Amino acid sequence: MSRTGKLIVILLGVVAAGGGWYAYDAGLRPFGLGTEADGANAKRGANPGLPVIAEYASMMEEKTVVEAVGTGKSALGVSIYPAVSGEVDDVLFHAGEQVARGQVLLILDADRERLARDLAAVQVKDAKQLLDRYEQARPLGAVSESEVDTARTALAEARIRLDQAEVDLADRTILAPFDGTVGIPQVEAGDRVDSSTLISTLDNVESILVDFEVPETRFDNVSIGQSLRVETWSLPGEWFEGTVDAIASRIDAESRTFQVRARVPNPTGRLLAGMSFAVYVDIDGQTYPSVPEISVLWGDGGTYVWRIKDDKVESVSVRVVKRTRGRILLDGPIAKGDLVVVEGVLRLRPGRDVAATIRSNDETGVAQRNNTGEGS
Repeated sequence: MSRTGKLIVILLGVVAAGGGWYAYDAGLRPFGLGTEADGANAKRGANPGLPVIAEYASMMEEKTVVEAVGTGKSALGVSIYPAVSGEVDDVLFHAGEQVARGQVLLILDADRERLARDLAAVQVKDAKQLLDRYEQARPLGAVSESEVDTARTALAEARIRLDQAEVDLADRTILAPFDGTVGIPQVEAGDRVDSSTLISTLDNVESILVDFEVPETRFDNVSIGQSLRVETWSLPGEWFEGTVDAIASRIDAESRTFQVRARVPNPTGRLLAGMSFAVYVDIDGQTYPSVPEISVLWGDGGTYVWRIKDDKVESVSVRVVKRTRGRILLDGPIAKGDLVVVEGVLRLRPGRDVAATIRSNDETGVAQRNNTGEGS
């Protein structure tokens, strides 16, 4: 065979192979391999649909999680100091003890104060007797009106001195200002104390307050009563629910953050003042169409998905908003209920007939990033 004949044979082979591939890609069967139904479809010009797996697009809410680190303190917490100087007569509490409001915690020596109180009581009694005699004698003209007024003033002054003595005596006894748990006693009987001497601490931890900072850009996204969750490194793996209790009225000019205070119920008392906490605040956003991650493709023109309409596919340009739990939130002309190709996308082209197997979608409709988010 001549060289020209060989070239012709090679070209015919290439053309035949290309035609076979086109027929395969178009879903046609080569001659002699089709069934009677295929032959009928071919006569009618039918193009069998390419099998794909599809899923209906759902709507999901974009939810951002703002993360921060905060420090806990008791809802009620004080350091107890004596109001006056003196010697400790008795300490009536133990570390970790639950005490009630008004319960006596510590007593200072009070001999002088009791004597002063008793003396003031005697002076009140004498002033009262004198005033009574003057008021009885005034109608008879035995005393003047000014003498009665002077006696009345003396009685009032005596009563004030008695009240002052009672206050001085009460200052020698230190009471619990509210229900709570006392800390370790810092003094013992016989110690000399003054107003700068720490007696102990008292905390009510029925709820814990956690102060943390949030970026300035999220000022409009945080509100009083908003739910949040916290965890502490002291109790790994445990989550505690709380709410936003207070929001600062200004932005810190240096850190560009604002302070937020959360209140976390603590009925079991496992959370303590001073613990460090990781705080997670859910910020609600817009609602977007949601599709499986594997259905989103990238091409020269950007991001797109294949949508099925009347058993044909079309390319729809979209913008990726967020990836979450194997799904992608999209911004584009995709609506809830649109049928989107999930698997079998590699052989698709616009207008191609497809035979879709529809996969169920059991998503909850809320897009949320667990344990990740914006930090402060």
